[in-house]
Amino acid sequence: MKSLSRALALEGNIRVLAAQTLISQLGFGMFYVIWQPYLLSTGIDIGQLGVIQTMINVSTGLGLLTWGYISDNYGRRPAVIASNACRVAAMAALIVSGNYYALLVFAFLVGFTAMFMMGNPGRNALITESVDSAQRATAFSTILAFSQGTSMLVASAGGYIAVKAGYTPILYVTLAVDLIGLTLLYLFLEETHTPDPGEGEAAPMGVRLREALLPEGRNAPLYAIMLTQGFGYAVAYSLFYGALTDYQGFTPLELGFMSTGFNLVWAVTSIPLGKLSDRVDRKRMLMASVAVAYVTVAGFLLFRSVWAFVLFNGVSAIDICFWMPSWTSLISEIVPQERRSSVMGKLDAYGRAGAVPAPWLAGVLLERYGFTAPLFVQLATLSISVFFLSRIRDR
Repeated sequence: MKSLSRALALEGNIRVLAAQTLISQLGFGMFYVIWQPYLLSTGIDIGQLGVIQTMINVSTGLGLLTWGYISDNYGRRPAVIASNACRVAAMAALIVSGNYYALLVFAFLVGFTAMFMMGNPGRNALITESVDSAQRATAFSTILAFSQGTSMLVASAGGYIAVKAGYTPILYVTLAVDLIGLTLLYLFLEETHTPDPGEGEAAPMGVRLREALLPEGRNAPLYAIMLTQGFGYAVAYSLFYGALTDYQGFTPLELGFMSTGFNLVWAVTSIPLGKLSDRVDRKRMLMASVAVAYVTVAGFLLFRSVWAFVLFNGVSAIDICFWMPSWTSLISEIVPQERRSSVMGKLDAYGRAGAVPAPWLAGVLLERYGFTAPLFVQLATLSISVFFLSRIRDR
């Protein structure tokens, strides 16, 4: 058993994060499936849903910069715990009221966590520093496997509960299990980075502001990739479940099947592809991710049955399994520890900056040209990404 734990990097902080992830996903695995249909059920239209998604993108960018700075200057543990507490507050705001302004408060808070369908930079830095370099991608993949394995088990249940009992039970379960996960982090998470008090404070404010917002010259291709992919993926998928509901007539149960397929493939392939990333160069893995993304978009364009969408939604999980552990491991290997979390946060913030206009554009394209229009934008941005990927430097 100990050898298995070592092989999966399930020791120390990784074990704590895996346990917290498993517990929290009992709620969020259902919530991811129903959050857009739930918001539409409150009486808002697809355009307002686009505004809410835009709010999430904007506040996520702010959160990424904030948590990256806090993590590098005050420690990884405070950033991880505070961002999780913010997610609890977001769910509480959603439960308190379903009017449009309350939904905007939820959108800001859940985005600001930098933990809503993405990786928080403080958490990512803590993971990389909790294992040696030969196990970084494996550690990320193991935690992701716990996340998606749990989501796989509860996604269809969430769709079924939404059909039979409404959305409210899912909201309360999500809040309760996230509180339990937050308690685990507070009690057992250990610090991996103790910065020197005043570190970085000697530089003039203008210099610090430039460092916080502008790309480092040698890493410019990384920022270009994030801008391009942030825009393309958000145009294609930010309103995807809502569009399937409004334009294709998918039910919450069918969306649950799609999410289950996605999570099943992610859970099964996450650890093998993470271990592969620790054995081959990161850039090759990122190129493979783009190739799989092409296949996903082609499937959504060519087929219309529910089961075809379940299949290609599963294929899209392979794209992520190639990308996430390889990308984060690459960044951790080319950025010094004292700047690691800030650069991770800044890169993801550039991705969110690219995504800011995307939900609005997706709504316009859907209303004027139909369901497939946003997917063609994704094909174009994937092609641009290939060029920038060819220019990044590996470890």
